[in-house]
Parts: sequence; C-alpha cells; structure tokens
Amino acid sequence: MRASLKILVGISSILLASGAVQAKKSALLIPIIPYPGSTTTSVFGIADDNNTIAGSYVDSAGTTHGFTGTLDGNYTSFDFGDSGSTQARAIDASGTLITGFSNIAADHCSFAEFEKIGKKAPKAVKQGKTVLNGEAQGLNSKGTFAGDFCDTGGSGTIFGLLGLKAKYKSTVTVPFDTVYTGERAVNTAGTIAGFYVDSSTGFQVGTLIVGGTTNQITYPDDSELYTVLEGINDSGIAAGQWEDSSDIVHGFSYDSNKNKFTEIDDPNAASFTQPWGVNSSGLIAVSSDAGSYIYCPLKKKLCPKTGADARQPIEIAVNEIRGSTKALLHYGDARKGAWHAVPAALKLPHGAALQ
Repeated sequence: MRASLKILVGISSILLASGAVQAKKSALLIPIIPYPGSTTTSVFGIADDNNTIAGSYVDSAGTTHGFTGTLDGNYTSFDFGDSGSTQARAIDASGTLITGFSNIAADHCSFAEFEKIGKKAPKAVKQGKTVLNGEAQGLNSKGTFAGDFCDTGGSGTIFGLLGLKAKYKSTVTVPFDTVYTGERAVNTAGTIAGFYVDSSTGFQVGTLIVGGTTNQITYPDDSELYTVLEGINDSGIAAGQWEDSSDIVHGFSYDSNKNKFTEIDDPNAASFTQPWGVNSSGLIAVSSDAGSYIYCPLKKKLCPKTGADARQPIEIAVNEIRGSTKALLHYGDARKGAWHAVPAALKLPHGAALQ
C-alpha cells in the first residue's frame, strides 16, 4: 500500500445543539456575469484579490469548459483532455493556480484530475508516473491542494488526497467505515475540510481534520440527510452544503473557531444552493439553480462590484446557528481508515460534492 498521511491521531464529533440566532445583519449575493454565449455558468473559487474567479460554463453545444477571469466578465476559457467536460474547481490566493477535473459525465473513477499553473496548459495529477483519477479541488497559499483519488489497484475505494504542483503528496484517510473519503479544501495551517461516505447509510458526513483530530460536521437540522464541506480559509471559516429530506440542497458557512453555522441560500433557487471556495476575506463562491454568485458577508461598501451585465446584488439575512462540541471518542495512536472494496451494487451518493 501507499504511504499514508499520519495525522489521524484522534477523532471527535460535533454535536449540534439548539437554535438559530436572530438575524442582526445582512450579506450580499453578488451575481456573476455569465460566460459569453453560455447556457450555464458556475463559479467555484475566488482569489484573495476579491476579483479573480474560476469556474466552468456550458456552451450552446452542451460542452463544459473551465474558465478563469475577473468579475467584470473578462474571462479566458480552457480545457483539459478531449472529453468535452472540464470543470475548474478551485483557485489559489494569488489567482495563478487552478485545480479541477474533466470527463465529468463519466463515473467518478474516470474523472481526470488536473492542475493549471499560471498560463501553462493544465497538467494531469500523477503519483510518480501513474495518472490519478478523481477530483482535485481546494488550494492553500502554499500551493497544496486537497481532493481525492481512486485506488490505482482497481478496488474502487476512493481516498482523500493532498497534492502539490500536479503531483501526489499524501493520502488522507479517516477512522470510519467508508469506501469514499473526499477531501475538498486545505488551509495553510494544514486543516483539511471534506467528507466521507458512511458505509452503513450511503450518505456523506462532513469532516474537518484539525491538528490530528477528525471532527464530524453535520448541519444542525432535523431534516438533514447529508453534509459536505467544500472550502476553508486560513481563519478557519469553512463553506459547505447539506441536503434536507425533501431533496433540497442548502448552503452554509461554518466558523470552526466558534462552532457557528450561517445559512447561505439563494432566495431565487428552487432546488439547490452550493457554496464552494472561501477566500481570506470570507468571500465564498456560490452556485445555485438560479445563477452563480459571490457571497459577501462584509459591509456593503467593501463588497466587490461586477460589470454592467450582471444583475443587482441580492441582500439576504444572516441567520446563525450555534452548536456545542463534545469529544465522544478519542484514539491515542495514529490509525488508518479501513480499506474496503466497493460492492458492485453500491451507488455513490448523489450529493453536490460529486457533481
């Protein structure tokens, strides 16, 4: 087996308690200018300049491309491979590194993950000479990215991944019974945000690996089916998504220092709101079935502006939900997550993290 990142020296669970705090302020959803000629434009990350973004768009022929550019609509398109489906999933603080994957219409273990460095063409993520399939996503200020990859031995098990300069750096596992560990973001301190798929339920459970402890993060709502984390910044502000029992996907930000959740929902969305990458100012890339946005929790005068082609910002209430933290289990020694083959009948979850 491959070398594993030995950071899993403990585990705790976040037990979420009570109640929403009354909204005392508002935030803005700032609409993204669609890529010219596109039918759908999705944004997945925003750099620390509060202006440079990365995402994907679908053209009139149904082909998905990656793009990067600025909020005034000055975009550059790019593709990786010849599958006709490229998604740019994250951008670093400087706006010069982009990660993502292609072949998104296929099964997860056929996704071809890449990193784009500066103006160069995207490069396949490799472990030695072996091309890895899965997802490459969140980047920290040191250029390390988080993601996942499928077992190159063909078992179907999906492991968490840390990488650097389009190369495998280490495997990340969790001490739970799972066939799928999906890491989605890492900050400069090494805190890793993501999820695993519970083998007993088939649903995703959010995780935050902090200083060697794996915390389970579950959105505090009685109708919650799954929770995933998609981004985290150096201040410990994470972003993620949860699905309710009516199959509606909702968004949130999560202050890991205060154990406080903040709702992020597009009031115009019918079925999903999906927050992704978080920059140093706390701005979050958001996609919904009504459009794509930058979520800005700052004072209005500090929020970025978009070009004349964009719709007016949407003001939304800031509703907070607090929880309490209690360590349920603790393991004093490092241990790997279980290695399992994926049963032929297993259906991977349909959550936003896999799309």
